[in-house]
Amino acid sequence: MWERFRKDTRSSREDSLISRLRDRFQDIVDRHYDDLRRYARLLTARSPEADDLVQEAFLLTLDRLAAGHAFEGAVDRWLRGTLRNLVLAWWRKQRRFPELLAEGLADLAADAQDAASRLSDGAFQAALAKCLARLSPEDRQLIDRRYERGHRIADIAEALKQNAATLRTRLFRIRQALKACIERTLSAGGAS
Repeated sequence: MWERFRKDTRSSREDSLISRLRDRFQDIVDRHYDDLRRYARLLTARSPEADDLVQEAFLLTLDRLAAGHAFEGAVDRWLRGTLRNLVLAWWRKQRRFPELLAEGLADLAADAQDAASRLSDGAFQAALAKCLARLSPEDRQLIDRRYERGHRIADIAEALKQNAATLRTRLFRIRQALKACIERTLSAGGAS
């Protein structure tokens, strides 16, 4: 009977640990999936394999959690660093980039990581929302098609019956206006 009690206790303890691990992992995925996916698409030039690399980063996260290892610093920083290393390895496998460009990608990725950190800031998000609301409906639609939906400029130009070079210039000007608006909003003390 004692043996049965220890077995039941151990099973419930294991079930409890597994449940906590599953909940912690689900929380990490829920909080970071969208940002990590956007980051992967940026680093892979919107390759369809970006989602696979994100999944691999989350599997490494699960392995780390299951092994009982703590994350040094914020989880999102660890995830982006892990994803960046996976993307660098992916680019090397592609053999489309010479080694120097793959290493130069590391610098670009570090800059993008800093930008991603700013994107996760609530004040930045609020300022961005405020500035996007100030855009004309046509400019908001263009931003949505290009950056939210990930459409190519050539496809957008064809759908709108406009010149692709004109759209590139227009997007550049919209981004510059958004950047200036966000900086003004943040320096004024928020997005209220």
